[in-house]
Amino acid sequence: MKHRSWLQIFLVAALAVSVVANFFLAGYVVKQHRLGFGGGPGAVAEALVRSYPEEVRAEFRRLLREKRPVTFGALRELRQARRALADAASATPYVQADVEQAMTRVRTATDALLEMVQGLLLEALRNTRATST
Repeated sequence: MKHRSWLQIFLVAALAVSVVANFFLAGYVVKQHRLGFGGGPGAVAEALVRSYPEEVRAEFRRLLREKRPVTFGALRELRQARRALADAASATPYVQADVEQAMTRVRTATDALLEMVQGLLLEALRNTRATST
């Protein structure tokens, strides 16, 4: 019987939780899309700006549509990084440096996506505030 370290067990469990959460999030997005509430990255981004006035949300949606290739590229990079992390965490033999490198790639992709979405939100705020004053 092969002995596994607690770190390996924790990483595999954390990865499993992440995969399950992504699966349910994807199901939620598909369900919302089928019900006519939007879908894809726009639905997730829309949830982030829900507390802003309608004109800001409308401008944010317009910018998301305009920047769709960039948005999908950032999401694709994040999916690829997560897949690489899953592969590194389940590789035999286990190499912690590879897992750490994959985790860094996931963080970098997540940060890039967040920075892009926040940049679009700032642009939407700037565009709507400039026209309302």
